[in-house]
Amino acid sequence: MGHTMLNTCCCFLFQVALLITMAVDQVQAMDADLNLATRTINEVSKGLERLRPGDVSNYNRLSGKLNKAAKYLESTKSKSLPEFAAAVKRWGELQSRMAEIATAWNAAQQKARAAASLPPPAARQALAPAQAMPAVEPVDLDPLMTKYQRSALPRLAESATPEQARVWAEHMKALQTTQLQSDLATIDSALASGTASQSDAERVRRWISEMFQDNIKRTVARQIQINEGIIDSMLYSSDLINDVKLDDKNGAYRFAGDDKLENNRMRLDNALRAGAVAAVFDEVFGGGNPVRAGKLNRIESARARLDELAPVAAQQAMRLAHAPKKQRPVTKDFLAPIAQEFWLNGSVMAESEADGSIWIEANDVADITHNGRIWIDSNERGSVEPNGEVWFDGNQVGSLEPNGEVWRGGNQVGLIEQNGTVWIDGSPAGEIVPFQGEWKRAALLYYFRDFFPR
Repeated sequence: MGHTMLNTCCCFLFQVALLITMAVDQVQAMDADLNLATRTINEVSKGLERLRPGDVSNYNRLSGKLNKAAKYLESTKSKSLPEFAAAVKRWGELQSRMAEIATAWNAAQQKARAAASLPPPAARQALAPAQAMPAVEPVDLDPLMTKYQRSALPRLAESATPEQARVWAEHMKALQTTQLQSDLATIDSALASGTASQSDAERVRRWISEMFQDNIKRTVARQIQINEGIIDSMLYSSDLINDVKLDDKNGAYRFAGDDKLENNRMRLDNALRAGAVAAVFDEVFGGGNPVRAGKLNRIESARARLDELAPVAAQQAMRLAHAPKKQRPVTKDFLAPIAQEFWLNGSVMAESEADGSIWIEANDVADITHNGRIWIDSNERGSVEPNGEVWFDGNQVGSLEPNGEVWRGGNQVGLIEQNGTVWIDGSPAGEIVPFQGEWKRAALLYYFRDFFPR
């Protein structure tokens, strides 16, 4: 009867506490579950400070709260925050503390019972000494969890070699298989020998085999995505390089002239390195991208073509350096003096300032003046004309139509709507912010980006 009333009271108090907690404004940096877990852990901590010896009723109430905090931690979406790791650590400390309290209380009760049932001193002396049982040291299972936490996972450098990637991947794979099985066996052994409680063993088992495994899976998936992205980012430039004929001096100079040669070599080599790393991930984690081989073939071909274009580009660079500078007629300003950001796939890929300066990844790469002239490295390299024609290195390479269509090499390659939406490969992929009717600088950066240094 007393236990039933105790449980009913605990459930009622817990429901009241939960309703009060849900009414409080949530902290923006954490989701509701992590907030509730933190507050519940604080309540348990304060309750233990006031807990009197032998107060089983309040002990059971605090135990229920601690179990509730564990459920909140399991369901939170904020596992990547440092507050989550801190809450997990505090939860484990409180769980250990409550286990110590329960052990001490049980020992005190057993001692009291033994004292009450002891025979008189003379009879005690006549008893044969019992075989002493060896003391069993409790096992702390919490260190098993450390290696699975996000902060303890090995980190892979951005430009890791395939050998470095293999070491990282095999470590991560072990945390999902062999290392995990070894740690689960350790938990089973501790539970079987009595050196760990059932609740402690289940708690650690749940964290390393369920919750922390999600962190590991997301980390692996992120690294796979990064390398696939590096490969994809070079396909467009690779195709352009592959299309340059050996007798196309301006084309050769555009990709292999001056400092562009080493920069493009580095980017192509980085993409090929990413392909080798991706192959290691396929081997260790399984799966793979069936179209990746074709992409890498295009990149390898571009890398070889770049070396073939290098001597042609060097000759063109000498010709341009000695060519007389032509005075161009003054063109009336027709590009608006407005600062804009050019978004692509959810992030800013380039920016322009009001004076026409173009920035890519914090680098000032060019100037597109108000009269349409394109300057790179203090040299006038091209222009966008009032009629929409786009010129680079003395050749017309495309046009910008009044209706927002962008043409290059005789084909329509894109469209910019009158609300600033940018279409690439038949779907909306970018945005000009703010738009205000100015879109021609953006068109050059979206569809003729290979002409600009990176």
